[in-house]
Amino acid sequence: MPSFTVRHLKPYAGRLAVYGVCVVLSVAFTMATALSVADFLKILFPPDTGSAMTVSTGGGSLLAQGLQALYDSLIVYGPMRALVAFSFIVFGLYAMKNIFSYLAAVLMASVRCRVVRDVRNELFDKAMHLPLTYYSSHRKGDMLARFGGDITEYEESTLNSVQQLATAVVSMVLYIAMLFYISTRLTLFVLVMLPLIVFVIAGITRRLRRNSLELQERNAFLTSLMEETIMGLKIIKSYTAIGFSNSRFQLSDRGYARLRTRVLRRVDLSSPVSDFLGNAIVIGILLFGSAMVMRGETGLTADLFVSYIMMFVLMIPPAKELTTAISHIKKGRACVDRMEEFMKENTETLDCLDNPECPESPENAIELKDLCFHYQEGQEVLKHIDLTIERGKTVALVGSSGSGKSTLADLLMRFHDRTGGDILIDGIPIQDIPLRELRRRVGIVSQETVLFNDTIRGNIAFGSPDATDAEIEQAARSAGAHDFIMQQPEGYNTNIGDGGSLLSGGQRQRLSIARTLLRNPDIVIFDEATSALDTESERLVQQSLETLLNGRTALVIAHRLSTIRNADNIVVLEQGRIVEQGTHDDLMRRGGRYCQLVQLQSITAE
Repeated sequence: MPSFTVRHLKPYAGRLAVYGVCVVLSVAFTMATALSVADFLKILFPPDTGSAMTVSTGGGSLLAQGLQALYDSLIVYGPMRALVAFSFIVFGLYAMKNIFSYLAAVLMASVRCRVVRDVRNELFDKAMHLPLTYYSSHRKGDMLARFGGDITEYEESTLNSVQQLATAVVSMVLYIAMLFYISTRLTLFVLVMLPLIVFVIAGITRRLRRNSLELQERNAFLTSLMEETIMGLKIIKSYTAIGFSNSRFQLSDRGYARLRTRVLRRVDLSSPVSDFLGNAIVIGILLFGSAMVMRGETGLTADLFVSYIMMFVLMIPPAKELTTAISHIKKGRACVDRMEEFMKENTETLDCLDNPECPESPENAIELKDLCFHYQEGQEVLKHIDLTIERGKTVALVGSSGSGKSTLADLLMRFHDRTGGDILIDGIPIQDIPLRELRRRVGIVSQETVLFNDTIRGNIAFGSPDATDAEIEQAARSAGAHDFIMQQPEGYNTNIGDGGSLLSGGQRQRLSIARTLLRNPDIVIFDEATSALDTESERLVQQSLETLLNGRTALVIAHRLSTIRNADNIVVLEQGRIVEQGTHDDLMRRGGRYCQLVQLQSITAE
């Protein structure tokens, strides 16, 4: 059993122990029913000294003596009454067997649901703590596949098979112990033939793990392809590329279907093969055991031999479940490997640790010293950046696309870690400030406004669950959002759809600003938040921005240079380097790169 599964089953050891007891009792009552067939036969065919059905009333095993005692206690009432009494006994045994089988199933279903819940929660928590660099190098569809297909496959192939395996092992141990007790010699004959089944099944399932891993990876690719297609459906339709998208998906789906067919073919082959071999062993038992009975060997009478055969037949289903469970566990090992690999990824540490160097009254000054960063070795995105952002000042970053503006903002939030140099806040290296504390102090209004399928109130209060209605309304008023909110059908309780799709771009951005205002951060990063807005929306957002930046240390990134003309310092980046910095008027007088950018946007200096 995979260590991953063992680790998640440990918290439920008590329930599993009770489950094991229920399985043992269920099998015990099943065996009792099979053994009572001996008495049934004796009632139907009374013992005769000249018959092969003769049962010795003395000697023999304790089992034979016990069955004889039961027969003697019933037959004194006559054959008919004995049959009626015996029927009630069998009915009671079956009832007890089914009761304990049901209890075992209920307990295991409870454990399985809890383990799946724990695994899903663990994966989700892991996903929340992974750095953004992980998502930039992995498909989102692969992540969705882990939460969907992988967990479903894990429950169906691994947890269900572990339950089958446990039940099969317990059942077979008890059955084999009883078979040994009835006839050691006949049972040894059976055990000699069992390795044949194991060898054949092992050959069938040998390649299952490798094929199943490839199957899970193809499933993840299909999920990613579907997610990507739905997200880009507008482009697909506008370029009349529906046929191309269908062909691409169908090609991948055909490969997935062929591989899945091969995997299921191997899994399904193990059951009929084990069934065939099990029946072959039954035939061998009939021949070998009948010869023993006819030779009158001690300890095995005709009625006990019938019970022996019944018990062996009862052992065939758990034997089949054992081989099937092993096949499915190998098949499910692929999704376990994928989840274990995911859980081993390095995560961010959000713990808010006490930092004795942290001043009681933060200055909110930011210093970048010889800052360097690259995503891939040898391809520097930021090169030797030296910059100071004083407390309460607004510094604007401008430059052409790809110059490193947004990357620098991401480094301040530690979405990525710098690869060279230092970032200091209030004189403390940023890596020494706990992430939870850092992100509490830094608010961000991003270029891509992220809102959730929730109410307006829920989106503004996101990250501030203890905020009161008055605080939420005040934040909305400060962001210039209150008026349009009150025009919505249910005001602050209006649901805004996926990503705020029921609102305009300017409305979404003002909600984002309100959310940041509610958190009241010391430092604000404003990342190109007006680049996609029309002039009227930009004006409204600009008014909200002035409220947000008032009295705060701010880093503003903008393509529309009209939004940063009043910044205390404008820093021009080109190819990851600072090429010039100063106020708007100073930079315009120099006639350098900033002046060129302004002229390109038809902005004239006053």
